[in-house]
Amino acid sequence: MLFSRTPVPGPGPDRPPSWPGPACRLLPAAVLLAVALLAFAGYLRTGPTTSDDLVYEEQAITGRLGDFVAELAANAGRFHHYLHVGLTAQASRLDSLPARKALSLAVFLAAIGSLSLLVARVAALPALGWLTALFCLALYQDNWHHNILSSYPLVFDSGLLCMAWAGFCLWRHGASGRGGWLAAANLLAFAGFCHYEPFLCYMPVLWGIVWLSGRGGARLRLRTMALASLAVPVYLTLYLGFRFLHPTRYAGNALDLAHPLRILAAMAAYSQSALPLGSFSLNLEYVNRFPAITTGQVFGFGQYLTGLAANWPRLAPAWLALAVLAGGLTYHCLTAGNGRPRFRWLPALLAVYAVYGPNFLVALSPDYQEPTTRGIDWYVTSTFSGYAVAVLLALAGLWLTGRLAGRPGLGRTVAGGLAVLVAATTLVNASVNASVLESKVASASRWRAAALLAKSPALAQMPEGAVLVAPDLFAPVNVELTGPGYWEAFLARRSGRHVRVVEGLDPGHPPALPVYVLRRLSAPTAEETVIALARVSRLGPPHPDPYAARPDAPTLWADRVDVVVDATNRFFDLLCQDGPSWRVLPVSAAGRRGLGETVVTGADMAVGALTLVPAGTLAPAPDPVGGGASLTLRFGDGFTLPERALTGPMVFAGNTGEVILHNPGPAPAAARLDFALIAFSPVRLAVAGPGLDTAIASTGLSTPITLALPDLPAGTSRLVFTVIPPEAAPGKRFGILGATLTPQSGPAPALP
Repeated sequence: MLFSRTPVPGPGPDRPPSWPGPACRLLPAAVLLAVALLAFAGYLRTGPTTSDDLVYEEQAITGRLGDFVAELAANAGRFHHYLHVGLTAQASRLDSLPARKALSLAVFLAAIGSLSLLVARVAALPALGWLTALFCLALYQDNWHHNILSSYPLVFDSGLLCMAWAGFCLWRHGASGRGGWLAAANLLAFAGFCHYEPFLCYMPVLWGIVWLSGRGGARLRLRTMALASLAVPVYLTLYLGFRFLHPTRYAGNALDLAHPLRILAAMAAYSQSALPLGSFSLNLEYVNRFPAITTGQVFGFGQYLTGLAANWPRLAPAWLALAVLAGGLTYHCLTAGNGRPRFRWLPALLAVYAVYGPNFLVALSPDYQEPTTRGIDWYVTSTFSGYAVAVLLALAGLWLTGRLAGRPGLGRTVAGGLAVLVAATTLVNASVNASVLESKVASASRWRAAALLAKSPALAQMPEGAVLVAPDLFAPVNVELTGPGYWEAFLARRSGRHVRVVEGLDPGHPPALPVYVLRRLSAPTAEETVIALARVSRLGPPHPDPYAARPDAPTLWADRVDVVVDATNRFFDLLCQDGPSWRVLPVSAAGRRGLGETVVTGADMAVGALTLVPAGTLAPAPDPVGGGASLTLRFGDGFTLPERALTGPMVFAGNTGEVILHNPGPAPAAARLDFALIAFSPVRLAVAGPGLDTAIASTGLSTPITLALPDLPAGTSRLVFTVIPPEAAPGKRFGILGATLTPQSGPAPALP
């Protein structure tokens, strides 16, 4: 038994059954099912998480997958790419992103279930299995792009599944003595190694299972351990032989053994992110871009907790339910009284080793020996460490409450305290994951819009070879980057139409008509997706747009717009610009072929001015340009593309950045520019522009700034921000968050 001195005993008159009956398993199983549903709600709506899976999808579609895998394996010198990439690409054959996600989620849950079953069976302790599964689900951190919310459904988690069942076979061999279980364990372990080399580091854990559950003396157990390891020399012979015949061309795959301390530091850093909320800092990018609960920029864990407490009415019911279920099941398992582990050094050391062991082979490569400087590039083995942490936490909790079994009052008090701690950690973890999940749902809006277009009858009206301007399909939301020709192949595969998809038009060299434009009218995270497919009739003058790839992108005008909705029995209003006026038009989803379609016709409507709003919420057509000056701003040379944040667009610059101000009135105007100066290290800036020559400085990570512009000239003018003194430094010396340009008299402007 895992924490006992004797082999696994069977039930007896002095011992309760080691594995409870169906009635005793029903409640924990129902709670775990509910936890899984709450923890991964919305997961099927997420999109691809890395660029790798998009490359694999393209190879699968074009029929080059075999050649591509062979080239990748030969260039990397690692034959595991045959299985790694080959299995990953199989999911790409599914046309539905939700179907791919459902496949990955099924494999993930199977891996967790198998791991929990293994530790519970070996220890003859059901509570250990329940707690392990609970912690794996409730404390799972969606902390970076190589995790379960990715498009590697048949590689990492399926490899862990193989290793878990290899351990189960070894446990069964110890209980029955049948040689068939040894053969099955070797086959499964070999399959796990072929998935990914770091699974080789789990062999000491498998040896520990043989030692703890095997029969006979030490000599017989050592012999069994040797027989259980026959897959290792076979795998190493194939692996080293392949690397000898195919020297790697990637520096990241080389070995660097000259700095042993750096190797240990890398192993510790990768494993640290597997601790509950241990990788919170890696989530800051997502938390700030898609805040689920915060009210401003988050720079630390304490600040996030403060915001969470201050905004408790905004907590999602799903987060609260997840915390209550996690805490309740923890308390139930710690107080059920169906057996307690007794501490032993060997199992404890094996569990600790499993936290750090998977990261050993990764830490040997020089490209991964400084993980703390790479931000999001924490390796996939961090997730494996998280599973081992779950086992350790379950063992520690059961052992602690078991020590207090003779004092029921104190034992239940401690169990209650641990349950509250688990519930609180689960609540915070769920709120952080919600921000990360939201970013991935927003990223998937590109694929939802493209899939809706491919199914829409409006696409059939486009002639072959037409130019489709689709800026929303190229908008950067996460780390996924589509390659050249990706969207053309996407539409051709699903609709048979061959069109040229571009992000924008060059004002200097516009293509000849016909030109069409695709715009997503719904929000990136909206439950329903609404698109507008317009036929461009002429190109208008440049329209200020801070999110345009080109600062002077032309306005696209259309005389016909097809609005398509992917839902039924839903009603919306479409706010559109029709020449100099604005109109509100109803958009209804009739449900034809699962789509709703509305055709809007008018004289030269600006497609960029189409906005979808809930039905019945608008007053009669507004006139945004009447009644006073409307000042606008955008970010020009030196600044990055604006990123979404709760308090407004956020941009970064190196040594200089330019803000473009526009006053459409015939005379100068007085205005005020407000923004937050973001600086990760102290910075001083010179600000020069019309009637303004001053200096500003940061007083912290976020500094509120107000600049008075008493004489903003008519037309376009510029403010230049320059770091004092300039120096060769990273491209993000300072940032501007939530910039607003407000007239000192008249209505506030509507920023683009």
